[in-house]
Amino acid sequence: MDGIRSSEKHLYFMLLTIGYLVRDCMSDIDVFLAMIENPTRRRILEALVREPHYPLQLSRELQMSQQAIMKHLKVLEENALVRSFPEESDQGGPTRRIYVPITRFSIVVDVGPGLFNAEIVSKESIKAEIGGEPYDQPEVGVSTAEEYSRTRDAISLIDRELGQIQKRRAELIGEKERLLEEARDFVESRVGEYQARRVIFEAMKRSTLTPEEIARGLGLRDEVVRRILDHIGNGGGV
Repeated sequence: MDGIRSSEKHLYFMLLTIGYLVRDCMSDIDVFLAMIENPTRRRILEALVREPHYPLQLSRELQMSQQAIMKHLKVLEENALVRSFPEESDQGGPTRRIYVPITRFSIVVDVGPGLFNAEIVSKESIKAEIGGEPYDQPEVGVSTAEEYSRTRDAISLIDRELGQIQKRRAELIGEKERLLEEARDFVESRVGEYQARRVIFEAMKRSTLTPEEIARGLGLRDEVVRRILDHIGNGGGV
């Protein structure tokens, strides 16, 4: 992080490690998808995750005009994916702004013959204040090679565990899709009303949803969804 003051380095470590708070204003999955569908914004986020950057640094790295970079940074900052801080130039020049990422999120999209699901599985925003001590400082006497090896081994272990989780998740998604295909065939053969089939299938597909959430997702009135689910729950047909 050449040219970045010690306080900004402290802030960077804080942003990576301090407590996280969920931001209600970022609840819409469309906002996140719109942010990352642009390849330039993805490259900007990749650079900022690696270390804080100035617009001029991003302009040089991405080989784009600084004006274009600033437009993308403005969009990212307005949607709370990044935050900027003023920094005085070490050489007496004008004050510059340094950008850091402030939001973590994971988007999962599952698509198959009997399944479509798109959701944000984690959505957290970093809250930090300038000041304090830096985090994750290497122990005294630890060489760069030792720190590199230790960190690389730890990340390798995490990657292996994530691979196992992803493999198991794929197996579970396949089983869920099989069950949903069977349920779809059963519902289509037993339920005549189209809206009722939509409600029942959605309730089975995402069992954690409340009737009110199903209603909002399908654009129906709450009482319509509750009536259908109550009728099915009591053993009735629709």
